[in-house]
Amino acid sequence: MSERVDAPVRPRAAAVAATFCAVALLTALELIVVGLEMDRAARITTLAGLLMAKVGLVLVVFMRAREGRPAVRLALTAIVLAAGAAIVLMLETIFRVGVR
Repeated sequence: MSERVDAPVRPRAAAVAATFCAVALLTALELIVVGLEMDRAARITTLAGLLMAKVGLVLVVFMRAREGRPAVRLALTAIVLAAGAAIVLMLETIFRVGVR
């Protein structure tokens, strides 16, 4: 006998609209940060943080990452740790180049 396969659950229209507005707001914030007079290291860290927030939104809402299996959660944890390590390495490089 064949097993019943449920159709994939799509996010509701309200969730999609809210996510789109949030991503658009984060993009606007990125454009504002680029124009601000601030230290280069602070600008890079802020932009990387905004990027991570946008990626997190897309993963959670559109890819339904929080409903996944343990392997998916492990992969998401690895992505977050890799992004954090990249930010630390960028800041360290900027610090080393700036200090003479």
